[in-house]
Amino acid sequence: MGVTGAVQGLVQGFANPENSKEKKEGYIAFVTFLLTFIISLLILSLIGQFLWNSSIVELFTCVRPAKSVWNILGLFLFATLLLS
Repeated sequence: MGVTGAVQGLVQGFANPENSKEKKEGYIAFVTFLLTFIISLLILSLIGQFLWNSSIVELFTCVRPAKSVWNILGLFLFATLLLS
């Protein structure tokens, strides 16, 4: 399920005013997507910081170690913007 599935689930949850099975499933789909996205960003940033500090800093003398996971998330966002 991607972003479209999560948004469709959220919209379906809002569109069904009565307590129905579709409303519950829509909210569950959205919360599942949101938790998966947050956990994957956390894993990406922790592993990214470890890999950056243990390999890139050792290989290239012109780079400095990443001090926090926010540096890695910023680098990921920057790389995503450059490649898209």
